[in-house]
Formats: sequence, C-alpha cells, structure tokens
Amino acid sequence: MLRILILWSATALLCSGASLEKRGPQFGGGDGPGGGQGGGHGGGNGGSSGCPSIWTQIASDLRTDFAGCNDLARSSIRFAFHDAAGYSVKNPSYAPASGGADGSLLLNDEEISRPANNPLKQNYRDKYLLGKYKQYRSNGISAADLVQFAGSVGIRSCRGGPIVRTVVGRNDTTTAAPAGLLPNAFGAGSDADTLLALWADKGISARELAALMGAHSTSRSFTEEAHGIPAGGPQDSTPGVWDVTYYREAQAQDPGNPRGVYRFNSDVNLANAPATGPSFTQFGRNQGLWATEFSAAMAKLSVAGIPASTVASFLDCTSLIL
Repeated sequence: MLRILILWSATALLCSGASLEKRGPQFGGGDGPGGGQGGGHGGGNGGSSGCPSIWTQIASDLRTDFAGCNDLARSSIRFAFHDAAGYSVKNPSYAPASGGADGSLLLNDEEISRPANNPLKQNYRDKYLLGKYKQYRSNGISAADLVQFAGSVGIRSCRGGPIVRTVVGRNDTTTAAPAGLLPNAFGAGSDADTLLALWADKGISARELAALMGAHSTSRSFTEEAHGIPAGGPQDSTPGVWDVTYYREAQAQDPGNPRGVYRFNSDVNLANAPATGPSFTQFGRNQGLWATEFSAAMAKLSVAGIPASTVASFLDCTSLIL
C-alpha cells in the first residue's frame, strides 16, 4: 500500500492525529542513545513563534543536505511517516505517544531493523540522521522532533513541495513501537478495505489517507524486486517533482502506461476504491487542493498518538520550513 516510499522501500505511511482517543497525560520520555533524556523544545529563544533558535541552524543543515529532492530528502519523508505510523487505537497506552511520533525509530535498533524499516537503517538512520541527532542533542532537542522536522524540510526540498505546519516539544522513548502496523504494498493486506481499516485505527480518514498517498509523487521503491519493481523504480513519471501526476497515473487503466512507472497494488486498489477513488480524481485535477489537504493531514500525522493537551504546549517552527 502506501508504504510511503519515497526512496523508501515499499512500506507504510501514516497515522493518527493529536486528539486521538482516550489517553491520560503522557509527559516524560525515554532514554536516548548514549544516555540522557529525550524531550524538550531545544535550547535558546525563538522569534514571535517561540521556536528555539537551535532549529534555525538545524534547518539550514537539512536544506543543504536535502537539496534537489535527493535520496536523503526522500528518506527523511519516509522516516517521519514510519516513526509516527506505529500508533493505533488498539495499542496499549504508554508514554509519550503509544507508539506514535516518539523518536523510537531513530533510537531503537530492533524497530529500525524490521523488514519494513530496514532499508532506512544503513542509508539514512545510520549514515545520516543518528549523527545529526548526536550533533545537536546537547542543545536539548528530542529525536522525535528531529525526525518530524527533517521530514518537513524533505518535503519542501522537492520542487512543488508544500509547507507543513511543524512543531517541536515531543518527548522520546527507546521502546520500540508495536510491530505489524505498517501496510503492505502487495499481497495480503494490500486491498482497500484492509488499508482503510488500518488507517482508521490510526485516526486517519479515507480522505486524509488519499491525500497522504500523494507523497508517492516523489517515491522510488528499493525493496519490491520480488514484485517486478527494479531498485529505484518510481511510482509516477515525475519522481523529482511534488505534483499530482501520481494520482492520474494510479488510476490509469493500462498498467503499462506510462512506461517506467511501477505502481503498487495498494496504490491501484485505493485509487479505484469507492471510499478513496473520488479523492484521487479530485486531487489529480487540482494541485492546490491536494497541497492544502496533504499539509493538514501530514501535520496531524506528525503528532500521532500524542495527547492534544500536550500538543497544545508545543512551539511552532513552521517559519523555518522555507
């Protein structure tokens, strides 16, 4: 399904929002690698938004490193989705996000080594993001904030990428998110009914799911060779551009047109399902509409599993997502 793959292997994406279900206060946070508590806003004072000044430097670093919607940028988007996508209303409740946007994908070796996540381990987590976290953690940033902030910069680094509301203040945990909560691109679980139910448990509506699926606009698959997709095979014909070509091509009746595009069964199933197909059609005709709805759904996902009362205290750093 939507394994939001953007350099990603086919693997999943989204999750619920801030105001999800019944949870008690979940403050606290887990131990980060090398010790110390994850959490907080980051040191220093920000501008009128209150965004801590350290994020200005981090944003500059990320923009340089993600320039041109490169593979690091694609990985940053996938990583942000996967860290948040561990949330489900069926999970046991635990701090800080019941498996949602809590930095565990960066901090827990077992979680990042699972088949759905492992392609990100060597080429993004170990090669890049873990070092960036170690560079800045003494400034009080959390791994969870870095994961989502990097995803926002990654989206914006792609031509046409929208600005997603980006906040900081999340707490971390080294506890792995529950397994088995990421969707399948092929085979069992890639049908529309299963996918819709999976994301409903994460607080994501059919309309929001359709909007989030559009991240496959810049997607390249690296783990679906068994299903006929060569390494690096794109999911639409313009993988360097954040556009709505994906929606039109996902609904194309000829699976071989255009050549060189490799569609996931999950994408095709959602593109033609009664609950999501009309949204695919609308988004395919209106870039502005999709950009607006994607941004809202992604902002919701970025605080998946975190109580709304906690999110209300977060600081807004959206002004840095240039």
